[in-house]
Formats: sequence, structure tokens, C-alpha cells
Amino acid sequence: MNVNDLARFDLYFPGHWVSDDDRSWASGIEHTLGLVNNLFVEAVAAYALFQPFTKKNVLEYIKGGRNESPYKRCLNAIYAKAFIFALNNIGELLRHLSEDKKSPMGVQKFYWEYKNHFGHLKHIRDSAIHIKDRGRGLTRRGKPLETHFVILGSFIARRYTFTGEDGKHYEIEISDATLEIAKSIIDEIIRAYAWK
Repeated sequence: MNVNDLARFDLYFPGHWVSDDDRSWASGIEHTLGLVNNLFVEAVAAYALFQPFTKKNVLEYIKGGRNESPYKRCLNAIYAKAFIFALNNIGELLRHLSEDKKSPMGVQKFYWEYKNHFGHLKHIRDSAIHIKDRGRGLTRRGKPLETHFVILGSFIARRYTFTGEDGKHYEIEISDATLEIAKSIIDEIIRAYAWK
């Protein structure tokens, strides 16, 4: 993928500074939104590097005698986790903005919209972090998962799936469509503030 093609995902900031008499508060908002921007860039970069599983490349893998390097094979998992961790951390930052009493009303509305789309990523992130437990069919507290079928980072095309601590299966599509949803919500939150 051409790096120049990724410019379509750039977040739009309508000014350089959040306009408010309380410069300490305003600079805190600017800093938080800057972190959101950096994390979104990481998600976009992970998406760009990710290679979807297709019928063609799976057949090539089988025909090649499965001799592909294990290091090359693990790259998709690294990119998928980076994608998930970035989008999940954005949600945490947006939650902090939505809980700030000085933030505009629209911020809370769009945070909930983001959570509706991406709130399940916490389950994927937690399972990826606690792979030592999930791999043994356990919760973080050492109790058996309430499922007989544990998925540990499986791919179907662009979808990445993990079994959560509650025994349910959670997935995310590593695609431009997913990024467009996240971008549109983040752009609305940025525009909810007054800028100069």
C-alpha cells in the first residue's frame, strides 16, 4: 500500500488551540486529542501493514509445504494487536474527555457512539494480554472459561478473533471501513470543541 493513500485517514483539526479562557484546561484537552491522533496514526499504520488472509495466499502457503518463516507468519498478529490496542486506548481517552464537566455536550454523545462500535475491543485486548491464561482455558483469576471452544487470535480474511474472559467470542475487522467509522466519530469530537 502506498503511504500517500493513507492521507485519507488524517484527522482534521480546525485550529491550533482549543479556545477557552482556562489555558490549563484547554492545553490538557489539546494534549489528550494529540494522543488520540497519534494512536489513530498507529492504527492506520497497522492496517496498512496487515496482509489479509485470502484463498490465494492460503493455497500458496499449503503448496509451499508450509515452509514460510514463523517470524514472517507472526507479523499479522503483531499488526492486528497494534490495531486493537490503538483503537481501544483511543476509547479510554475519549471516555476521559466525555467525563470532563467542561467538555461540550457532543463529546459525551460521540464517545458513546465510539463505545458502541469499539467497546468490545477491551475483551480482545485483555485476552491478548492474558494469553497465558486464555491459552489454558482460564480467566485471569484461574477459573475455567465458560466455553469449550477457545479462540486465540484467529484470522478469517480481515477479521481477528479472540475468546474473552466471559467465554464469548469477539472480533474486529482490520479494514478501511473500521477506520472510517473511528475517524468519523473522532472528527466529530474534535469539532465539538471551539478552536482558534
